[in-house]
Amino acid sequence: MIMNKKALQIVIVLLVIMNGVSLYFLFRPLPHHFRKPPSIVDVLEIEGESVAKIQKLENAHFTQKGILMDEIRSNKRKVCKLIGTKFKAQTLDSLLSIINSKNYKAEKMTFDYFVNLRAIVPKEKQKELDKFVIDVIANHPGPPKRK
Repeated sequence: MIMNKKALQIVIVLLVIMNGVSLYFLFRPLPHHFRKPPSIVDVLEIEGESVAKIQKLENAHFTQKGILMDEIRSNKRKVCKLIGTKFKAQTLDSLLSIINSKNYKAEKMTFDYFVNLRAIVPKEKQKELDKFVIDVIANHPGPPKRK
């Protein structure tokens, strides 16, 4: 009988710990999908006078893109809130049009960023940049898949 009480106490303690861990994972804040990738300066091992220009361009690009991505997420939330409510088709069409417009701006912004970046990157690193764009951006669009 004493052995059963100890086993029961151990099981109860383990269950309490498991519940605590489950609650932690349930309520922890999730990271945004949009994260600033490592600097091109580090990826391509660029040195010299172009480093400051590249970092300035990167900072401006990722600041603007972050704002744009927040706007896209905000409009997607508005679309989701329409589910289960009575709404006008014009409202949905308007929101979807805004989302499409902002997605276009985001893609154009990324393209322009790499065009401008290529103009700053030293000539000997431009082929590496081109390969990086194709390998990372074109072949792996979006955030990495969770394992």
